[in-house]
Amino acid sequence: MAGMNMEGADMRATDCSGANFTGSNFRYADFRGAVVHGTNFQNASLYGAKMQGVEAKHADFRGADLRQVNFGGAYLEGAVMPAIEAQRVAFKKMLAGEAKEAKERQPAKERVGIEI
Repeated sequence: MAGMNMEGADMRATDCSGANFTGSNFRYADFRGAVVHGTNFQNASLYGAKMQGVEAKHADFRGADLRQVNFGGAYLEGAVMPAIEAQRVAFKKMLAGEAKEAKERQPAKERVGIEI
């Protein structure tokens, strides 16, 4: 599945866990409510994608273009995001799988579980 052109695709509420989307084009795709645990998005273009409420535990976003992506309410525990292109990205109300009390005591970087 690597290298696909899925620009503007409707991926809402799909389960793509473990998929290999390396180098794929998902510009303006709609992933709202999708499950993408362990999915490989390395070097993929997700420019302008809607990722609200996505469950992306341990997903790999290395080298991905995440400009203007909305991750509002997303679950990104263990997601890998070093060296990403990320301008105007929204991370509102993200979840990281920890108890609320523990999240409030930790710095933001640790709360979201993003490896930098």
